[in-house]
Amino acid sequence: MNAIRGRFIVLEGADGCGKSTQAGRLVAWFRTRGEDPIHVRDPGSTGLSEAVRRVLLDPATGRLCVEAETLLYMAARAQLVAEVIEPARSAGKVVVCERWTLSTEVYQGLAGGFGAGKVRRLARLAARSVEPDLTIVLDVPVGAGLARIARERDRMEQKGDDFHARVVRGYRRLARRREKCVLLAAGSEDEVAARIAAEVHPHAR
Repeated sequence: MNAIRGRFIVLEGADGCGKSTQAGRLVAWFRTRGEDPIHVRDPGSTGLSEAVRRVLLDPATGRLCVEAETLLYMAARAQLVAEVIEPARSAGKVVVCERWTLSTEVYQGLAGGFGAGKVRRLARLAARSVEPDLTIVLDVPVGAGLARIARERDRMEQKGDDFHARVVRGYRRLARRREKCVLLAAGSEDEVAARIAAEVHPHAR
């Protein structure tokens, strides 16, 4: 095992906040510094996790109870940890991840009513207590993120304005009290990328 443990950086935020774009830019930033980062998404980035992602996001899946939804996210996450994240970190690599357990705390725990505390307990088991070295939450005004989505909305995005307003408020509430978590205000793509780089810089080699 590499004596230098790899870093785990997570980008979070409500749907349409730009996290996928910014994750790609952050990966490119690390490469300019001579690193070979791993870019993953949660759920996803393994065969099983991508299959679970399709079930969770396909409108044809229909209504899932919040318990089933939460456990599906945890199953996908457990496989991602075992197959990708832990091996990469053991090899000393940077892992840049789109979403992590904070998403489930917000979407299912707070907005969905399952309870953030119950989500955290399940996450410790599913994620083998893997915690990000830094979580960056991209804050957007209520309704602004969904307004950016030009394609057909997926099952989670179709949950309604009230649900997504609770998501935005939930991220703000949890991000402000969470260690190793930063809430970044909205801005242009370049402005946000620069702010992210400034936050991540202490975690770069």
